[in-house]
Amino acid sequence: MAQVEQLRLSAQLPTPRGVALAILEISQRENATLSEIARVVQTDPALSGRLIKLANTASNIARPVVSVQEAVVRQGMATVRQLALGFSLVDQYRNGACEGFDYKRYWSHSLLMALGMQALGARVHVAAEDELFVCGLLAQVGRLALATVYPDEYNMVLMAQHADPAQPIIAHEQARLATDHVEIGIVMMSDWGMPKIFTGPLTLYENPDQPGTFQDSRANSLILMLRLSHRLADLGLADADARPTLLKEWMALATGLDIAQEEAGHFIDAVIASWQEWGELLKIPAAALPSFAEVCHGHLETEEAAADHDAPLRIVVADGNAFNRHKLMALLAEDSEHTVYPAENGNTALALAMEVLPHVIIAHVDLPLLDGLELCQALRATDEGRRMHILLTADEAGEEQLTRAYEMGADGYIPGTIRAKGLRTRLLAAQRLILLQAAWEKDRMQLRQIAAELAVANRRLATAALTDQLTGLPNRRSAMDQLEQAWSAASRSGLPLSVMVVDIDHFKHINDSYGHAAGDMVLRESASVLRASARREDSVCRIGGEEFLVICPNTDIKSAMLSAERLRANMSAKRMLIGQTEKSLTISVGVATRESDTADMDVLVSSADQALYAAKKAGRNQAFTRQHSASIDPDQTSRYSSEAPICKPAA
Repeated sequence: MAQVEQLRLSAQLPTPRGVALAILEISQRENATLSEIARVVQTDPALSGRLIKLANTASNIARPVVSVQEAVVRQGMATVRQLALGFSLVDQYRNGACEGFDYKRYWSHSLLMALGMQALGARVHVAAEDELFVCGLLAQVGRLALATVYPDEYNMVLMAQHADPAQPIIAHEQARLATDHVEIGIVMMSDWGMPKIFTGPLTLYENPDQPGTFQDSRANSLILMLRLSHRLADLGLADADARPTLLKEWMALATGLDIAQEEAGHFIDAVIASWQEWGELLKIPAAALPSFAEVCHGHLETEEAAADHDAPLRIVVADGNAFNRHKLMALLAEDSEHTVYPAENGNTALALAMEVLPHVIIAHVDLPLLDGLELCQALRATDEGRRMHILLTADEAGEEQLTRAYEMGADGYIPGTIRAKGLRTRLLAAQRLILLQAAWEKDRMQLRQIAAELAVANRRLATAALTDQLTGLPNRRSAMDQLEQAWSAASRSGLPLSVMVVDIDHFKHINDSYGHAAGDMVLRESASVLRASARREDSVCRIGGEEFLVICPNTDIKSAMLSAERLRANMSAKRMLIGQTEKSLTISVGVATRESDTADMDVLVSSADQALYAAKKAGRNQAFTRQHSASIDPDQTSRYSSEAPICKPAA
């Protein structure tokens, strides 16, 4: 049995308790209601306050949320369950038995990552902001689990990672525990009901060399959002010296989500301020940080200072003869600030070279253990060694020996009688090499920046190609792509799928009477009303003229008709200034639901079109369907025609 399965069955993994456990159990019942969830939440004042606060931080709320019932309805059962679970873990696991695991730092990092995901969700609409908050809060929960289940072993993992930071912590975890925090975390989150759209990206985001490999652009966006949030959390907990570098890396990544440098400052400062506010609420440390502008200013000053001074060279001098070695070191010390490392044999020189990564190596041909030629050959076999400037020296050097030295990769030769001036001249080549490498690195960074900007431009073009420029809604091409995906998903899952075709009544009269500018205004306002009135999971698209398509996944005919009636009622209640007069407009809606004999999505849209035609013919300002499966409570504002299965609202 795999290690992760053993842990899952052992009941040792971190689990919620109290109110959070009750919410988890209720939400797993088929007949669970939001009212039940709200009543349980109200028994925990701390959880109630946290849910209300989180509901009020959403970017799209029209008015403040003041009650637990309203917060639960706004966030939904799945999100409330995950939030209760996350906050429960925060309260239960503030400390533990693993000595090397910093529990306070872990929760501080997780909280900042959660707020970063929430803030990015307000810009990139790939999921609900509250769901993204939970995703960020639990992204590293596997580390907490390993520290809880294996406190002593995980302490050894952390010590090994500290001794060898070049290896990712996942490698150390796998070596000692036969599992890792990503694998454990995904299992836990899957058991807790975290949607697959989050667990997939969570498996990949920690590997910076792993590009987004999902065909779904939503999943790829989530990977980038997780990386940005994780890097922002690293920045929040970093020492002052490390912040400028982390900030530069964050801004380079942020271009992938169209966050320009001039926007980055406001974004980061707002998230850090929210972090400190939430830290106080949850009793989690949240350091006071300098503003984005201050960190940037310090970074620029550091770069300018480095540019004003030539960096001294790191030099390894390898010679088995102590007298010759000390003589060379003394020559290098004259009028210079080079850092010189002595080595008495070839093995020591090779180890030093890999440790300090010198700019220059001066090695005697007849070194003990590993001679100068073998040392040169060994270094040139590594990426780091190929960037070093290697000079060989010998007591007597014939033409054959020099030829062999250059064949092995040496850059030059130093006679035993050389003086300080001659040595400085030979080091000029190394100085030029450093400048060339710096210029190459700068060019590489510029190319990466250009590539990132090009990717952003291409993404904008792709978005523009799928967006109606007048209303900002997805256009017909995008609508058909989305409908095709929804059709495929419904075919696989067996869940219902409905569509609405919406048409603005008497729109031609508006264009003819008030002009096309007024018509454009009506289209924009109508699009806004439809988008605000539709459910979160529905997609509203403009498919041409005054006609819109609403795609409703996992929606039967009854729910679709109720939703259509809401769109119709909200539109008729909207007052618009047309010309010099404030008027209300109406819409007609045709509704159709996929049935077992619906051949394809074109037939589905055609059925909705026919229902729309019937609504127009019956007098407009109505929602119709031509399907027998429609069944709405008579108390609702709908009735049925006895002649055909057509549903329409009463006058």
